[in-house]
Amino acid sequence: MSEYQHYQFLADRPLTNEQLTKIRKLTTRASITATTFLNTYQWGDFKGNCDQLMEQHYDGHLYFANWGYRRIVLRWPAHQVPLRLAERYCAGDSAKARQHGKHVLISLVSDDEDGELDDFNDLFDWADYGQDPGRDEQWLPTIAGARPDVARGDLRLLYLAWLHCLNNGDLDEHDTEPPLPAGLAALSEPLVDLATFLRIDPDLITVAASLSPPLGQHPTRSARESRIGAMPQATRDTALLRLLHSEDHYADAELRLGRVRPSTAPVETGRTVAQLKAAASATTAQRLTREEQVRADHAEGQRHLAQAAQSRRIELIAGDPEAAWSRVHEMIAHRKGRNYPAAVQLLEDLAALAGHNGTTEAFTARYRALRRQHPTKKALLRLLDAADL
Repeated sequence: MSEYQHYQFLADRPLTNEQLTKIRKLTTRASITATTFLNTYQWGDFKGNCDQLMEQHYDGHLYFANWGYRRIVLRWPAHQVPLRLAERYCAGDSAKARQHGKHVLISLVSDDEDGELDDFNDLFDWADYGQDPGRDEQWLPTIAGARPDVARGDLRLLYLAWLHCLNNGDLDEHDTEPPLPAGLAALSEPLVDLATFLRIDPDLITVAASLSPPLGQHPTRSARESRIGAMPQATRDTALLRLLHSEDHYADAELRLGRVRPSTAPVETGRTVAQLKAAASATTAQRLTREEQVRADHAEGQRHLAQAAQSRRIELIAGDPEAAWSRVHEMIAHRKGRNYPAAVQLLEDLAALAGHNGTTEAFTARYRALRRQHPTKKALLRLLDAADL
């Protein structure tokens, strides 16, 4: 497949028939409902303006292409996520914040310009696409699930936007990190998917999270009752009506917290971009060393298991090596390639037995004679060469 583009939009509340008619004029191919828009292209391009669609109709947008470009756009009511707050964290070309009317939008971009990240198939399980054709459609609904948390004052999504800028080299070495939110060491599923989608270095997140305090306890039922009771009646009634009519996700945020910010406030660390990058590099080196040791330990364990298994097989053939040779010739003579690996393993066992008995020279002579008997069986010869008998 030479080209693949995926467009997706989500709306918090159902769009009107007039809005849907306007959007349908942009494309006849897209799958459109009152709250979703989905289209993929293997040739051609979407003719609509994604930024305008976000400004006028939708609250979440995701785009990716198999040449490495990815984009997420999320929208909030400006009174819940002020532009000044979003701009504090969206500090580079990879993360930008802007206001349009009563909404604030942030755009997060990951662009593999040099084609160094060949991860499209792995990220979207393209090999399993026929079995799970909706897999790529799950990214936006999951990631967008973090939006109400931001409205409740959970700034982890915004901090990941800043870390994304650092990860992509948008920031100056002497820049200091913005207030570090609590709970960065225990990211929710939407935030994990966001970091994965944007290719944020996991070691960088680990380093950043080292000073992040744990999240505070969820409010108790009585605390929520007190907060709701303290809300102005007009605000409470409006939120209840929106919640009952499923008009948006933020009514639930307002009722749960009554616009009270989380109990664990972000902390000022004073760490610079250079310090975070250096710590992330050290963490990566340590992780790679640990992983290499795990691989070495596993390989050593497998070697011991293989040796023990071969010892048991040698015990079985030691009493009658000639029967084992006959079995080798029989498996090869059947001209069935699936028998070749077993024949080669039996030859390896015979070679090991000869080494124990001091008859290696005799084994070598019989082995060479066997190879001369089957000069046209290329598959067998490749296996024998690999075994290095």
